[in-house]
This record gives sequence, structure tokens and C-alpha cells, in this order.
Amino acid sequence: MKIYYLVLLLISTLSFSQKTKEKAFVGYEPIMWNKDKDGNETNTDFENPKQKWYHKNILKIKNDSVYLDRIPVSKIGKQVLYSSSDGGFYYYKGIIIKENNQTKIELTEIGCDYCPVQVTENKNEIIPKRKLYGKITEDGIEVNNVKITEIEYSEFLLRSETWKEN
Repeated sequence: MKIYYLVLLLISTLSFSQKTKEKAFVGYEPIMWNKDKDGNETNTDFENPKQKWYHKNILKIKNDSVYLDRIPVSKIGKQVLYSSSDGGFYYYKGIIIKENNQTKIELTEIGCDYCPVQVTENKNEIIPKRKLYGKITEDGIEVNNVKITEIEYSEFLLRSETWKEN
């Protein structure tokens, strides 16, 4: 009988301690950082022509709030390689707006790691935060002209969900 209670206790403890996996939407935005021989922008890595650079856009929607992390990755075929800093890590937070039978997304940059910083000669000038806009349609989600169509499930919070401004 003691073993029965021990097994029951272990099962109930394990089932309550597991985190719930949340749905995240994913899309890949080319990082256009090179120019080909004709002067056209490209996301191809010239040292490895099969490798292309992207920002992996990971988006979560919770009620009327939207969170977006843009993390740099490279892809060789279907293999995704994660970068430690190339291209910068951008974090956005925003809202869903419903108007005129349309569902729109408005996001504001809340932080960035390994990103260039805009400066101004006038120290009193306030540089506006970067905004991104998107929409939700029957065809899927689009933010900043990037289709976000893949779905991943994760038990991890996005950095934008936990970002604290300094």
C-alpha cells in the first residue's frame, strides 16, 4: 500500500511540475548585409555560398498582447544555425487592434542586444522607438512584410515577454 501512495505522489508531482507548452508563430526575414557582383543586396554568406542569413521572427499572442523576438540565424538547406550576435537580437511588444473587420498588429521595439545605436548631434532630441506593423488574415500573420507561418511549441518565454527597461 505504501508503494501505491508513493507512485501516486510521484505521478501527481511530476504532472503538476511540467510547464505548459505555448504556441509561437515563426517566420524568417532575410538579413540583407552583402552585395553580389551586380551590386544587389543579398543574404548569402560569400564565405559559404550555401549559407543564408535571416532574422528568425518568433511571435506569441496572448489575449490582445503581442510579443516578437527577432534573433539572427543562418540556414544551410533546412538546417538552422544559431548565431551569438550577427544581426542583433531585437525585442518588440505590442497590441492587437481590431477595426473595420481587420485585425492589425502594432509593435514597438523595447530592447535590443548587439544592435547598432542611432545617435544625434542634438543631445535633447528624442529618437523615436522603432515600430513594426502587421496584420492577421485568413492566410496567416504578416509583420513588416514577413510572412509568419510556421508554428513551434515551447515552454520557454520569449525575451520580449520578460524584458525590463533600465
